[in-house]
Amino acid sequence: MLPWLILVSLGSSPALAQVRQVDVLVTVVKDRVVALPGSGSPVEEPLGVDETIVTTTAQGPAGFAQTSRRLLGFSSGLRRWTEVPLGIEEHVERHHVLPRLLMVQTNRRVHGFQESRGHWFSDALGPNESVKQLQGHGHVIVVVTSERALAFSAFTGGFFAVRWSAQEQMQSIDQTNDVTVIRTSARQLAFRSHAGGWTELK
Repeated sequence: MLPWLILVSLGSSPALAQVRQVDVLVTVVKDRVVALPGSGSPVEEPLGVDETIVTTTAQGPAGFAQTSRRLLGFSSGLRRWTEVPLGIEEHVERHHVLPRLLMVQTNRRVHGFQESRGHWFSDALGPNESVKQLQGHGHVIVVVTSERALAFSAFTGGFFAVRWSAQEQMQSIDQTNDVTVIRTSARQLAFRSHAGGWTELK
């Protein structure tokens, strides 16, 4: 009987219960955007005068809302909204939301949000730089532009860039939850979610 009792005790322990991911739902109530986590109270973010909601979405513990003036990221772990203002004539072109991070591409910048830190990072696009591809899986999102590749991780701070050499062309991207490999006409580049940069595979 003793081993059975120990198994039951471990199965109901608070430590194991905390491992379970708590999903969040994002909705709009009158003049507020509201995050509804799986437990605890709703977390509200008031809208400004004449500020309107463009879109809302969520994946796992990460929530996202785009308004006419700003981008809002929600962290279930920290139970808070964090904003990044949109610049004058800055327009959102696409976004990608994963449970631990999200990416927003505009005509001026790329913005990345880490759910665990509740923090936004931004990187400006060059005057002639265009985004060709935005792809994410697990803990890494990669943005491929006409000039470089930008990696953004759920664990490390900021964007990590590698520039293309003259005449270099991207051929393919392979991804797991924590590793991204880009094959180009000249080399193979790898980015790992816990690393602080790209490495060339030789």
